[in-house]
Amino acid sequence: MRLTYMIVLIAIIMTSSQAKDSNNEVTFSDFTLYTGDSVEIASYTIQLVEVQSVRDGIVIIRATKAGGALDEQRALLQNNANSFDGGSDNGGLTVTITDIFDDQSAKVRVEYPRDLGTPRKQTAESGSKGLGNQPVLAVEKSFDNDNPSVGGEVKVTVTVKNIGGSRADDIVVDDQPPLANFVYIAGYPPKIKSQLDPGESDSAIYVINAVKEGTVKVPSIEVRYSDSKKNTKSNESAPFNVVIAPKSKPNLDIKLNPSGSIPLGQKGRLNVSLYNSGKATAYKVEIKSEIEPAGGLDATDLDKSYFEIDPGAMESYSAELTGRSSGEYTVNLKISYQDGNDVILKEGSTTIVVLEREYKYLYYLLILPVLAVSAWLIKRYKEYKY
Repeated sequence: MRLTYMIVLIAIIMTSSQAKDSNNEVTFSDFTLYTGDSVEIASYTIQLVEVQSVRDGIVIIRATKAGGALDEQRALLQNNANSFDGGSDNGGLTVTITDIFDDQSAKVRVEYPRDLGTPRKQTAESGSKGLGNQPVLAVEKSFDNDNPSVGGEVKVTVTVKNIGGSRADDIVVDDQPPLANFVYIAGYPPKIKSQLDPGESDSAIYVINAVKEGTVKVPSIEVRYSDSKKNTKSNESAPFNVVIAPKSKPNLDIKLNPSGSIPLGQKGRLNVSLYNSGKATAYKVEIKSEIEPAGGLDATDLDKSYFEIDPGAMESYSAELTGRSSGEYTVNLKISYQDGNDVILKEGSTTIVVLEREYKYLYYLLILPVLAVSAWLIKRYKEYKY
């Protein structure tokens, strides 16, 4: 009899444990939400505040709990799970943006303990817990160029918009301290209007200059504000990365094309072309010439200068050469130019041949032996004939 009671007691304990585990089981539901729509489950409300960026996959979500135990607004990245009030494994909620359809709608997955009940979707038109008369500020920070080169200028735009239902007061934008890879030129720190009415936005622009190459993580920027009851609220932008490339430099390719060998005392041409295959402008271009050995080949207009040569541009000119003495000569061109700070040196060379003078009487000397032999043969012929 006692054994029977023990078996029944064990069965009751196991059944109770299984029921408890079942109640703590985590499940999920997917919802397609438009701006202002929300999902309610137990005392929690998850609301889609704004699709901040379809391209970057950023959605603003607000999570609240009845009684004020939770009131948090976050920028969620697509496919990144976010825990609210401890997350679904600890009695709270886990929210994930699984898809973004456009700038007004997204698919939201809500994970929750099964014992919280069944979540219900509330549309913005149904008068559910929407933005109501509360201010909600969305903040965004962007670079006009997320892949600048060292020395390049970047414009940073900070935009704050009131997407809520009442005026936001005491607005303060808190940007992070200056980034070490940039020099701040003008407009920093950004200044935003202290009050924004519903639907109103304000922007600030400041200019920075890239001074060190590498990948830079640009941190989020925070905006703090208060509602009509002086309750302090805040929101943050999403962080992002910027890659600073090495400084762009000019690169002048030089090509020398002579017209050919030059007869002694005659003239020839040397065509010179400069092509900037780099990504920056070459400034103060100077071309100096040197001929080795000296004295046997004269050059006119071989030295040249240009104020600048833009990327992808070509400059050409032609110099006159005069052969003074036969031989082989090397024409060296030394090019110097600047990239704005540094001086860059290049060289190019070609070989010019000055031919020896032709003496036509030498050809007649070759005929004399032939004439002498011919005369001797004729003489011998006459002697044998008689």
